[in-house]
Parts: sequence; structure tokens; C-alpha cells
Amino acid sequence: MLVVNGDSFVHEFHLPEEHRWSNLINADMNLAFGGGSNDRLFHTTVECLNNYDVKILILGWTTWVRSFFNKSNGSRYRLCGDSAMDETGDWEDAEYVAKFYLSKVFNEFTQFKNMLTYMLHIQKYCKLKKIKLVNFATMFDESCLTQNNLLDLAKKGLLDRTNRELEQASIKQHQDTLTKCISNLDQNTWVNKKLFHSIQESLSDSQRFDSVGHFGSHGAKKWAEIIQNHIDQ
Repeated sequence: MLVVNGDSFVHEFHLPEEHRWSNLINADMNLAFGGGSNDRLFHTTVECLNNYDVKILILGWTTWVRSFFNKSNGSRYRLCGDSAMDETGDWEDAEYVAKFYLSKVFNEFTQFKNMLTYMLHIQKYCKLKKIKLVNFATMFDESCLTQNNLLDLAKKGLLDRTNRELEQASIKQHQDTLTKCISNLDQNTWVNKKLFHSIQESLSDSQRFDSVGHFGSHGAKKWAEIIQNHIDQ
């Protein structure tokens, strides 16, 4: 079974079904959701791996600032920036939920660390189960993850502010944690064997059709060829 998961770049709701790259590579199951988060990707992927005999897993990792909440009605809130939406399309209480998440729950360091943790867990699982894993990024690339970027993220974690020395030690510990996680990622599981390779890098501007870089049919065909090539390696 070939399974794909991610956000709108994998869901491809903006394209006719016959033009979607996931269908061009004959994916058996597409778990993606437009505006979906890495939190959602991880949980739905693990659920799938628990229930199906997956042979090939293709994951498009999105920006780490997104998340989700489970809902009392059995659905989920998609949390994307300052907006929230029930995955069934119900917008009731969406503004309140988004505000609550951003003001009381969201921490960018934690979200980024969680993303790396998810990547490492799935990487290890797939290696143990001999599942072909193909990773790529949808809305970021390695240029977003310089040591300066990691330092900025580290400063947003929980810090011991007893004194300046302890605060700096906390920041260094956070940065070291992120750096270690990244060093443990296997670049061979990434498109073009490049950590955090982005779909944006592979498709030229002429193959995109909107402000956030969603691609049209021609871009989907090219991306399908790139993914298929990586599967066949």
C-alpha cells in the first residue's frame, strides 16, 4: 500500500482528481488535509500504520506553527495561523478557538521540536518495518533552519530566568536539542537526498498558480515524476 499525507500540497483539493500528483503515482490512500498541521500528519499517519500494511509512505511536512485540537463532536479543529476550522467545515467558535490556541497554547519552539520528534519517530518505525519513506517540505526549506534560526527558536522555549547565566544555559540546551534532532535525520529518506528539500525548490514559478505557491496540473505532473523517481531508487 502506498500512502501519502500532508497539507494542501498533498491534498491537492484545488486540482481535478485526475491531475493530482498523488493519483498520478497511484497512491492507495491520501490522508492529507488543506491547512493541515504536522501534528495532524503524525497522528493520522501513526493510526494508518497501525491499521494497514503500508509499503511506501510519502510525507509532506508543513510549517510547524500549525496544529489541531480534537473536538467534542469527534471531529478536529484545524489551527492555521489566526484561524480555526472544524474539518467538517463547521466554523462555530472558530475565532475563539484560534485566539485561545495562540494566546494560551502555542509555543513555536515546542511546535518545531515536536515536528523533529515526529520525523525521527516515523523514520525509525519505517526502518524497522522496512517501509519506503519519502519526506519533503511544503512551506519551508533548509534556509529557514540556520543556526541563527534555531537560536531564535531556542529563545522561545521554557527558560530558567533566575539569572542571566541560567537563562543563557537554557537557550543553549534548547538549541543543542534541536541541532541533535536534525543531525539524526536520515537525508536519504528525503527527496533529492537533501534534508528539508521543499516542493517549492523543485517547481518553477511558472508552474504555480496562486500566492502561496500551489501548482497547477503541469507542476503536479512534474512533482509526480520527481516522487516516482525517488520511490524507484
